[in-house]
Amino acid sequence: MIFTDYYKAEKLTDAQSRYDVTHSTQSYELFENLLINKRKFNIGGLSFNYVDRPATFNTNQSKFSEKAITKGNSNISSVHIPNLKNQFIGYGDINTTNDALIVVFSNDYSTIEVFIARGYKNNDFALYQQFVVNEYETEIELLKAKSKKVF
Repeated sequence: MIFTDYYKAEKLTDAQSRYDVTHSTQSYELFENLLINKRKFNIGGLSFNYVDRPATFNTNQSKFSEKAITKGNSNISSVHIPNLKNQFIGYGDINTTNDALIVVFSNDYSTIEVFIARGYKNNDFALYQQFVVNEYETEIELLKAKSKKVF
């Protein structure tokens, strides 16, 4: 399997960019540590923000993105949406790792699903291309079935 970890997050508050993790495989240690809520809503749970990409993020200009997944002051990943026909599917790589991710949005952006492919940072666009043509459909369904409700 190429995809090893899964996190599903939903908008549960009125906060403009906050998403709380409701289902996950609880297997990606970086997220399990970095996304912990230490105050306010859902203390001890996991959440992240989907925001406009801060200008301070370093990036390869050929892969410039407009959006990012963040937690506090930490950049988790820029999110690239290369094809408007597939505007609800994006890709990126996880900062400080060799891991890639695929991001799937619901039509109203109330839910974000994150699929992690460990060690595939240098192949993130190829993963995206294969993902949008359902190359990993069976693998994704198995990963979702393995996830647990965490909220």
